Amino acid sequence: MFDQAQFLADLKTFVGFKTVVCTNKEEFRKARAWIKAFFDPENTAFVEREYSGLTSLIVKPNDSRRPRILGDGHIEVVPGADHLFELVEEGGDLYGRGVADMKTQCLMMMYVLRRLIAEGRHNDFWLLFTEDEEVGSDHGVREMVNYLCENDMSPHAVFAPDGGPDFAYVEKEKGIMSFTATTTGMAAHASRPFLGDNAVDKMIAFYAELQKRYPNPTSEQDWIVSLSMTRITAGEALNAIPERCEAGFDVRLTERENVDDLAAQIEQTGQAFDAKVVFGEKDTATYYPKEAPIAQQFIDILRRVSGKEPEILHSNGASNGRLYVAKNPGIHVLMSNPTVVGPHTDAECVVAASLEPYYQLVLGTALI
Repeated sequence: MFDQAQFLADLKTFVGFKTVVCTNKEEFRKARAWIKAFFDPENTAFVEREYSGLTSLIVKPNDSRRPRILGDGHIEVVPGADHLFELVEEGGDLYGRGVADMKTQCLMMMYVLRRLIAEGRHNDFWLLFTEDEEVGSDHGVREMVNYLCENDMSPHAVFAPDGGPDFAYVEKEKGIMSFTATTTGMAAHASRPFLGDNAVDKMIAFYAELQKRYPNPTSEQDWIVSLSMTRITAGEALNAIPERCEAGFDVRLTERENVDDLAAQIEQTGQAFDAKVVFGEKDTATYYPKEAPIAQQFIDILRRVSGKEPEILHSNGASNGRLYVAKNPGIHVLMSNPTVVGPHTDAECVVAASLEPYYQLVLGTALI
């Protein structure tokens, strides 16, 4: 019952919306309107919630009061050239911004929900579409998880297809921590460094110490903490010793680390370099054991639709799954993708041959 030709036509429309993260508000409005028009208004209900100018959309069967499985998707994409917002097929591969991350997955969930509602067997399958996953989900899923809990609508499980390429099962995801560090010194002319105290030198020394304490992983399988300086700013003139330096850091931690203990260790390390540390996001790692009964059902579906034994992945990245777990530690997140390549790149694509099996995966998951 999967009409691939129609799906590709709809995907072309969906990709055409330039829903670039935190921009193009009108494009997001058009995309939400298109999503709502996709469903039969007689049998489908919609809930829109706005937080800090960003809108989250729930799509649910009219007669359902609480989701059993909540399909979690984001409709925003990272920036790209104009031509990337046109769906292009080459040799069985479909190229376009968002086809891997994650408009294909969102549209597939829409197809499944529409079918189940029409057949009267929706099994309390709901969808949640947000607009800010690429920048932390602070005004999307983080807020919506609270909304669902406060209104007794917390799901039994979440299907968050934002990882697990080629029908793999994601068992673990690293947690996220971000922080800024500020070092201060004394300004001087660069020709007389002995008269100043270079704030950049302090920051470099602080980063070197962090790298010594937390050496970065060398592969996807090296399951340890990663810590990266991602930006640094200091000074205004090439011939002036800067008195202030600020840097931003991204940390990914495993389920073995306590996020608050790790933050305390980083803050203590900074004291030796007069580095003032301010933390932003602090989310724990997630673990969805493959032995859990619902995971076994999901893996059986993966095995059946893909015709192979699913790979069990431990992901160095993170998804919205962490935000559901933070509110409800007992919730299980199911995650897998079709065959996708190059998310966030100009070569982002999904393999067309994987679409029909993926439809069967989403359908089976909705009916668990």
